[in-house]
Amino acid sequence: MKKVLGYVFLVVLAGVFVMTGYTKVTGADMMIETFESFSYPTWTMYLIGVLELLSAVGLLIPRTRILASGILTFILIGAVGSHLIYVQYAAVPLPAVLLVANIVVLMVSLHRLEEEENSMEMVEA
Repeated sequence: MKKVLGYVFLVVLAGVFVMTGYTKVTGADMMIETFESFSYPTWTMYLIGVLELLSAVGLLIPRTRILASGILTFILIGAVGSHLIYVQYAAVPLPAVLLVANIVVLMVSLHRLEEEENSMEMVEA
């Protein structure tokens, strides 16, 4: 049951990043306005969108989950920081919640990797 909930959580989290990445890659007006309000070049919106889409897929693959989580963590820190710096406080909760959820995925994945390494050391000994 615990594993099933973990996979459901990952699928939902990946789905959110597919949606946000898609809106960036397709150049949705809302995203263009947001990036322009931050004075960021438009190409950064497309780059972040592609990274979000790739990372969404990466979250679902155990071998790439840590890398995907790491990339998303940096993107989300930037999103939260940008909204705070440009006084868009109403937009902070979504990236903040996603950041916390992503850090949980990162920590659990790192813990599992450490357990695997420890079990491999026991086998070798």
